Amino acid sequence: SPVVNIASDVRWGRTEETYGEDPYLASSMARAYVNAVERAGVVATPKHFVANVGEGGRDSYPIELGERKLEETFFPPFRAALAAGSRAVMTAYSSVGGLPATQNSQLLTETLRKAWGFRGFVITDAAATGGATVLHHTASTTREAARQAFEAGVDVVFQSAWPQHAPYLDAVRTLVPPAVTDSAVARVL
Repeated sequence: SPVVNIASDVRWGRTEETYGEDPYLASSMARAYVNAVERAGVVATPKHFVANVGEGGRDSYPIELGERKLEETFFPPFRAALAAGSRAVMTAYSSVGGLPATQNSQLLTETLRKAWGFRGFVITDAAATGGATVLHHTASTTREAARQAFEAGVDVVFQSAWPQHAPYLDAVRTLVPPAVTDSAVARVL
């Protein structure tokens, strides 16, 4: 929490969780929420990075937005949350620019970490990593999707049940370079 996505389509099932369609209002609310939560010693996790609302209100679909629209509308609430001290960010289910947000190094490494200077950790939404195999078709296996996610800048894979950990652990043991794993663990710690 908080959901700082812009409610750009009222058909989206999570509209009621947002602060609305105005980037200024969403940014102001994100700043206030994150500041209070982080001051209380709790890790705030603004989500879903980024532009989680696809055509028809679907939150797992491709997002086709130009850099200007991202900069002016969808990035501001996340920037505000980070400026307020958020120590984590959660990825989206959608794809942006043809890559799933969870496997998107342009978003997670180039924008979030390098351009914005974010030093916290990135966590996926529940089962978002596997979306590369069943929804976006950018990875042939869950192990490969996990490798792509960690190398793109994910630090924690969030799953909803214990048995789901197996392909992710296997990927960390066999596919993900140790330096990538070390960086992820360091950011979490």
